[in-house]
Amino acid sequence: MEKIINFFNSNKNNNIRLLDVFITGPLQIYISTLLKNIFFKYFMLITGVLNIIFNGYVYLLESKYIKRKHPYLKHIITENGKTQIHRLYNLFIMYPIFLYILLNFKLPPYLQLVFFINIIIGFIFNLHNFILIKNKQ
Repeated sequence: MEKIINFFNSNKNNNIRLLDVFITGPLQIYISTLLKNIFFKYFMLITGVLNIIFNGYVYLLESKYIKRKHPYLKHIITENGKTQIHRLYNLFIMYPIFLYILLNFKLPPYLQLVFFINIIIGFIFNLHNFILIKNKQ
C-alpha cells in the first residue's frame, strides 16, 4: 500500500504523467468519438489532446529531455506541475462535465467503468494535491 501512496504522492514522479499521456488522454479522445452533442464531443476531444500535450511536455521537462521551460509556459507549469488554478478548473469544471457525460450519454459498459474510475481517481488526485500544495505555501 505504501508503494501505491508514494506512486501518487511524488510531485517529481512522472508515472502519473505517463498514465495521462498513454491512457487518460486517449480515453478522452475515444469517448469524444462516441458523443453526438457537439459541445461535449469537442470538449472531450480538446481535453484529451491538451492532456496528452501538457503531461507529455511536463514529463519531458522533468526528465531533463527538455532543458528549460518555454517562456510562454512559465505561468502554466510550476515546480509541482499544474498551477492551483488548473487544479480548481479540473475539480469544478472538467470533472463535473465528465460526470455529466458519464451519467447522460450512452457509453459501452466497459467504457463507463473505465471513465468512472478515471473521474474518481483524477478528482481525488487533484483535490489531494490542491490541499497538499496549499498547505505547503
